[in-house]
Amino acid sequence: MDIKKIIYRCLILIAVGMLGVLSIILILSRDLPSLEQLENYDPDLVTRIYSTDGKVLNELFVQKRVFIELDKIPVHMQYAVVSSEDRRFFDHWGLSMRSIARAVMINTLSLSYRQGFSTLTQQLARNLYKSVGFEDSILRKVKEMITAIQIERTYTKDEILEMYLNTVHFGHGTYGVEAATKRFFGKESKYLTIDESALLVGLLPAPASYSPIHHPERAIRRRNTVLRLMRDQGYIGKGEHEENRARTLETVLEVPKRGTAPYFTEYVRRVLEKQDT
Repeated sequence: MDIKKIIYRCLILIAVGMLGVLSIILILSRDLPSLEQLENYDPDLVTRIYSTDGKVLNELFVQKRVFIELDKIPVHMQYAVVSSEDRRFFDHWGLSMRSIARAVMINTLSLSYRQGFSTLTQQLARNLYKSVGFEDSILRKVKEMITAIQIERTYTKDEILEMYLNTVHFGHGTYGVEAATKRFFGKESKYLTIDESALLVGLLPAPASYSPIHHPERAIRRRNTVLRLMRDQGYIGKGEHEENRARTLETVLEVPKRGTAPYFTEYVRRVLEKQDT
């Protein structure tokens, strides 16, 4: 067969394949967040009801989340997240081709889904937008990848990290580092120590399984894994690693309070509900 015909047919096949991929992306993009939604990120936060003397009477929330700026979150907490969840976060554009290739190879050889490849931005995509979904499917993964690329084009790395730390689920009904710190340690996130940051980040893969309340030994092992990753990636020194690894587990599970003035709280809730309709 003429070499020119072979090249021509190959080019036709490549073009058809690219058109097919583009068509799939366009179809999937229909129910994904628009550019306007991406640019106007507005998470649900805790609504606090105060008395005239400034005391908190009660809190209203669907997901317990308190937003906090990135510069108020300890740097070691940020390093712990990057070390454990996405070590190439500052270098990629939403997807890690190396991680994708490794996952494809491992999953193909094992004939099962054993290795994930979600970047921190991909995790944020499913946390922020319900249209991306949470089910384990190729369709959901493609949606997640498309949205992650859009997020990277819309926000800076610091903004993405800030959104992630304010929306990720830490277990026990808490979302975001500020709410989680209050729940597990009874203080604000700016007072977190290195070992406490590592403990919180250790919860992320499976909050229920690594809960320091119900599974303290697992939580410590997972914390130590995060500390090792931080050391190996140069975020903490050998001495800091050993010092924090030796620390005992100290958590304070904040028991949810009913709050005071329940009738007034219910009145406020109904007023707010009417304003939203």
